[in-house]
Amino acid sequence: MEMVQVESFIVQGLHIRTCNELEMNPDTAKIPQHVQFVDSNVGIDYKSGARAYSVYYNYESDVTEDFDILMGSNEVSSSEVALTSVEIVAGQYLKFESEGEFPEAVINAWKSVWAYFSSSNCEHIRSYSTDFEHYENANKVSVYIALK
Repeated sequence: MEMVQVESFIVQGLHIRTCNELEMNPDTAKIPQHVQFVDSNVGIDYKSGARAYSVYYNYESDVTEDFDILMGSNEVSSSEVALTSVEIVAGQYLKFESEGEFPEAVINAWKSVWAYFSSSNCEHIRSYSTDFEHYENANKVSVYIALK
């Protein structure tokens, strides 16, 4: 984990509204199906430098309530459906990295996030503005958590 300064940028993609309670149960989880839908309908030209992101935003309050998740890219090359845009809020973020097979690498990164923020040693407060996953390559993801 490291503290980083993130400049504002736009991510375009497709969004859903969900909550962690739904996502913890394979029978009610929305994200896996949404990943497949995004992969089938949003073109990302990785060769030109575009990168894939998942942005968590519009938090109802905190990790216990509903939030939106938008999956897409900073540069969409094509889309079969209308896209939504979200702006990553500029500011300080904690960056958690994980490598390995997907989706386990993403799950492991979030386990690190949850462990840190539920720890009695946690020195930071989440802002619940925009958090995001940056898929750096086929085996590496970084999760950025916005801080107050």
